[in-house]
Amino acid sequence: MIKYFILMTGLLFAGTPTVEAVQDSLITRFNRIEDYSVKIKISVKMTGLRMPRKKIKLYYKAPDKVKVKSKGFAIIPKTGLGGSPDQFLRILDFVHLSGNEELNGRNHWVLTGSVNPDSMDIHINKDDFPKIRMNLWVDANSWVISKVETMIDSQSVFRLISEYVEVNDVFLPSKTTLSLGFKGMERWSMRDPFGGPTEDRKDFNKVAKEAGIDPDKKEFAGIVIMEFSKYKVNQGLEDSIFDE
Repeated sequence: MIKYFILMTGLLFAGTPTVEAVQDSLITRFNRIEDYSVKIKISVKMTGLRMPRKKIKLYYKAPDKVKVKSKGFAIIPKTGLGGSPDQFLRILDFVHLSGNEELNGRNHWVLTGSVNPDSMDIHINKDDFPKIRMNLWVDANSWVISKVETMIDSQSVFRLISEYVEVNDVFLPSKTTLSLGFKGMERWSMRDPFGGPTEDRKDFNKVAKEAGIDPDKKEFAGIVIMEFSKYKVNQGLEDSIFDE
């Protein structure tokens, strides 16, 4: 029995990639994409906010050019657009391989790291920045990120789940669902995006309670669903498309 355990343990670690190998596989697979355009339907269900389903068109060109075209007001989440794994990898410190899990019938490596406050695109007092852990579920066959979960303490404050479609020998999202947790939004304030004075703001928790929702009992404050269709990949997009 002891010999069997040692043998199986050795086989497990022999087949386990390094963190660097997983990251390199993610980047290498995505770098097959020179450019693409895609149509996206966006649905938003969020406490205290109503927005009709919107249609936008997204253009991407390597390494980091993104252009969004929409008619009228639209809530467009920056995270999850473009599909690049670098948007997650670049904000993490102390990344390690924390496990191997099956997700939707497919084998995934789980990367875990802490969010670096210097990587955030917002002005923030580092003394007030909480310790945030992020987990990435990486498909061990297609080398895409199927799931992202960000945790404060033991509570989920952000969750992203993506389904993929293969187009021209590359994998791109067909559907992405983002869920925002109440704990992550408890310090937010908000106002009606369709009008009203800028000073007319309300604490998010107050908005939730006025809507009859107890943030202490409900896990998620909002869900954004993006459905992708009509991809055109590596068509040689002109740089002028991305000019303001």
